[in-house]
Amino acid sequence: MSIPFYEFPSSPILIIGALGIAVAIIVFFCRISKIFEFTFEQRTYKNKRGLIMEQKELNERLEKIEQDLKNL
Repeated sequence: MSIPFYEFPSSPILIIGALGIAVAIIVFFCRISKIFEFTFEQRTYKNKRGLIMEQKELNERLEKIEQDLKNL
């Protein structure tokens, strides 16, 4: 009794197709990591910009309160 096994066909079309799929998967994973890095940097920039604006507003409010206290 022999053990059956699958012989991989050596057709050039199949080899080119397999290489194409492998390249597509590699490109996909490389690009998706760059996209996530870019969106993370954008979110960080927006959050930082928002915090700076909030800090300016709080400083203005604090100055106004200090002036009001001096006027009392």
